[in-house]
Amino acid sequence: MKLKYLLLPAMLFTGSVLAAGVTVTMNEALPDGNGKALGTVTVTETPYGLLFTPNLTGLVAGIHGFHLHENPSCAPGQKEGKAVPALAAGGHFDPQKNRDTPWAL
Repeated sequence: MKLKYLLLPAMLFTGSVLAAGVTVTMNEALPDGNGKALGTVTVTETPYGLLFTPNLTGLVAGIHGFHLHENPSCAPGQKEGKAVPALAAGGHFDPQKNRDTPWAL
């Protein structure tokens, strides 16, 4: 009985955190690690799916897009003897293996 009273506030808190969204700091990806901070992207769950809200600065003028990677790491790595920025991120996130359009997830 007491366990129920301990878990209820934790569950309510978790729900409010998910509703508020998750904010991720975005940095330049450089061969030797993270570069300067470019801003944030907030991910919020909506009835229609996830909403990505960017708040970025310092980008060159023009249209920009984005994609997700398989792993939550932007650490550099070595490929064929060369330093590669963000190699630890893995491939593009594509659980259905569609690879046809950016909105195909």
